[in-house]
Amino acid sequence: MSTDNPSNETTQGATPRVGDVLWGGTVFFKVEETMFEVPRYRFMEYSEVFADMFRMPQVAEDVEGRHRDRPIVLEGYKAADFAAMIKVLYPAPITGSYILTKDEWVGVLNLSTRWQMKMMREYAIAKLSSLSLSPIEKVTLSRAHKVAKWLKEGLNEIVTQEEALKPDELKIHLGLETAFRLNTNAGTVNVEEVFKEEITSYESWNH
Repeated sequence: MSTDNPSNETTQGATPRVGDVLWGGTVFFKVEETMFEVPRYRFMEYSEVFADMFRMPQVAEDVEGRHRDRPIVLEGYKAADFAAMIKVLYPAPITGSYILTKDEWVGVLNLSTRWQMKMMREYAIAKLSSLSLSPIEKVTLSRAHKVAKWLKEGLNEIVTQEEALKPDELKIHLGLETAFRLNTNAGTVNVEEVFKEEITSYESWNH
């Protein structure tokens, strides 16, 4: 009977080599007048946009984002939105318990949509859906961030609510075209049919 014990060879012999663990360092972002230094790997893991950016060959020592005096400048973005997204990404991404305001979740949704962060986008939509969004908010947010279900829900709630919005109110909040469509089909409007093209275009963002 053999007395060989492979497990003893591991514990008593040479220790198996553990592979390198490389997080990729930190990256500096500047948003408005605020500087952010964060671990780079989360952006590579959750954003297709940043993953492609960071995989590009970077030879020069002064490459953007590597040093504080040469950050990646994000023009056209709000520091408050970026800070809200950082809260969700670190330390436990997307699965943690977060205390964010409605405006902060909207900021997270905005950035995750623009930077192709699918999991974070879905999470932000779920969080906002659990809050009390008015019908007008659902429609305006759906159009700003391509969320088909909010467009359907918001418009359906508008046309079925007991106290109907006046044409001028619809025009102010939803725009002239939407107000015209809703008023033209008043009482019989089928949201899914009347706004089918727009709803379909937003549904593609879920894939």
